[in-house]
Amino acid sequence: MTMPAARELYPARETSADVSVSLPLVTAEAAPLATWGRYRARLAQTAVDLQDACRLRFKVFNLELGEGLLASYETGLDQDQFDAVCDHLIVEDMEQGRIVGTYRMQSGITARENFGYYSEREFCFQPYEGIRSQVLELGRASIDSQHRTSEVLTLLWRSIGQYARMRGLRYLIGCSSLNSRDPQEGWAMYHRLGSFLAREPFRTDAAEPYQLPPEDTAASIEVKVPKLLKTYIGVGARICSEPAWDREFGTIDFLTLLDLEDLSPAARTRFMTDTQ
Repeated sequence: MTMPAARELYPARETSADVSVSLPLVTAEAAPLATWGRYRARLAQTAVDLQDACRLRFKVFNLELGEGLLASYETGLDQDQFDAVCDHLIVEDMEQGRIVGTYRMQSGITARENFGYYSEREFCFQPYEGIRSQVLELGRASIDSQHRTSEVLTLLWRSIGQYARMRGLRYLIGCSSLNSRDPQEGWAMYHRLGSFLAREPFRTDAAEPYQLPPEDTAASIEVKVPKLLKTYIGVGARICSEPAWDREFGTIDFLTLLDLEDLSPAARTRFMTDTQ
């Protein structure tokens, strides 16, 4: 399903010299992780790859959804310190020669050696210390509105599955966002997802600065589950905590965890099948 196009307000392509971070070394992994028709998934290899991914993120988060970092409006790039140490999965449209999808990824070990988990700013990660060597944190999921199809999303997911298998990573974790600044909508969403909570060993709490204000129990709010979060839950992801309010980014976030060894047969086919 294709969603309406974002406003074409993002800056023209800049040179690689404008990128303020460098990429982790990519060698043997430079080969495509998967291909599907006109699309190819691979890891970003150059500063230009990273810049294009950050520009796509700005286009989706800031221009289309009205969220994201305020500083991004000055550069036309959604960018932070984590970009320098993470791997960036990108999907290219080989006919148009441009990046149309991206995810940012880092293992638990990479997190320990650098800035920690991105999601750790908002949630307590102590319950996951014992599985750190098996954790892959995902974030900054973005697909260009003109390419927001099941093929591109499935290609991204199968590439994530392949990436995880190659490194012995079992648990996918990250923030799934509600495009809202209303805490009561966050509470309404949390209650709506009450039957999809993680098992007790994986339950945690939002960090104090990010906790929502007390719930207004008298409020009656209808809230729609975001498509990406709904799809995550559909393949087996679970909610690990009450929501957190990311005031800087302008979202209400739910920490989600997916165990790749606990997928349904249908989800395993979608997530773990190699695509050529």
